[in-house]
Amino acid sequence: MFLDELIRQAKELDSSVLKFIFKEKTPRYRGLAKIKKINPIRLFRYILGQTNFSSQCLREVQYSDVVVLMHPQTIGFEIFKKIILGRSCTWIYVLDSFIFCRRSYNYIIGENQPCLRCVGNEGKASIEMGCFDWFNSGPFHSSFPEWVNSGRLRLIVQSESQARLLRTHFGVNAFIIVVPLFVPDLDSPRIESEHLSRLRPQIVFHGTCQPAKGISLIVVLARMMPECDFIVPSNIQDYRNYYKSNEALPENLLFRPSSWDQGLQNLVTNADLVICPSAWSAAVEGAILKSLVHNGLVAVFPHESSYASEIPIEARLEINPLDWAGTVEGLQSVLRNPQIAKLKRDAARRYVTNYINLNHSILEKIISIVLK
Repeated sequence: MFLDELIRQAKELDSSVLKFIFKEKTPRYRGLAKIKKINPIRLFRYILGQTNFSSQCLREVQYSDVVVLMHPQTIGFEIFKKIILGRSCTWIYVLDSFIFCRRSYNYIIGENQPCLRCVGNEGKASIEMGCFDWFNSGPFHSSFPEWVNSGRLRLIVQSESQARLLRTHFGVNAFIIVVPLFVPDLDSPRIESEHLSRLRPQIVFHGTCQPAKGISLIVVLARMMPECDFIVPSNIQDYRNYYKSNEALPENLLFRPSSWDQGLQNLVTNADLVICPSAWSAAVEGAILKSLVHNGLVAVFPHESSYASEIPIEARLEINPLDWAGTVEGLQSVLRNPQIAKLKRDAARRYVTNYINLNHSILEKIISIVLK
């Protein structure tokens, strides 16, 4: 989604000096019954892209004056390492916590805050916590600090909270610049909400069942607020796959698989309340921005290491797993009082409008920074 936005902005700039290198998206074909729907050209491009991606990367960066990397997990750590060591300076736009966390999402199931055990050290805690190296990244805990402190790797980050976190990890020699994230669907007109005509308040969880996204917090809230319906835009099996449990879930927790373009936008727009409770050190998330734009009444899980804490208090509602009674009381008071809800939505609209105005030209900002 973020890369799509950069490519769109590049077309508007009509710049011939920019080149994007990325892997084709995985074709999603489920079951032999759909075999006739396979697009052979797309399948060929996907296979070819997977096969040639590494060599293409190394070939292209060899002749590039400036290189900006994103998502080392997708690039492949060995290729990532070769690129870094083959140049005097490389940039990375930091999308998650991978550069200090094996999980990328620095969150441990069952805990009530982001996991910061590996911040500022060599990551030995990851072994104690059983953090599996899903991406076969090798000794990245020792490599990244060396590259950053030597100036080989310069960081572009999404928020001030992310900058503080990475300065704590890498130290004072780290070169860190903040360029806030911008994603598609932030300039779409907001559809008028229908939430006032509903008998039972409808609360939408704008996230996936990945534990770091806060789905367990939604389950707790559903149990404590039986008068509301909680919509999860995923399949219940996605939840079961992560939590390996057959526990009875609340009846008012409704799983409705949907994507932004296929139902989720309308769910978010017309919800009485949207919740984006990421429990990791999330930088700027498209889900939060889109929820602020299309609804305005948004509850988040603010932590000093996450972007959610930077949203003004008057423009957000808060999820606090250390105070469930207070959390529920705060949500219910807003749902009961349309005037308070309007004040929150108005404040959210002012905040997100200002955010969009300041940050919509993200590609131009990145270019101006790396070409200095």
